[in-house]
Amino acid sequence: MQDDLDDLLARAARRPEVPSDALMERVLADALALQPHAPAFRPAARPGFLARLAGLFGGPPALAGLGTAAVFGLAMGYLSPTTLDYLTGASTETADFFPEADFLTTEG
Repeated sequence: MQDDLDDLLARAARRPEVPSDALMERVLADALALQPHAPAFRPAARPGFLARLAGLFGGPPALAGLGTAAVFGLAMGYLSPTTLDYLTGASTETADFFPEADFLTTEG
């Protein structure tokens, strides 16, 4: 039984089957249809003036911090204690954190 199978396989190995041309054309057509297509070439868009300016400062996160600091600085400059007194009608003398600011300029 084993010898019969060996003979059959040896005969098949001596005469390999060649696929027909029609079969090969269908297989190749299916393979080409499934290949991914290359994306169309588009030149990179040049960034605008504001994008380049933001890049000089470090990008959007740095500009957000810079804008926040600028708004806070303007608010602190406008809302000085005298302006706050004028707007609210209250007095800022209730909380005197630094009664004398001379300690900032003296040595020792």
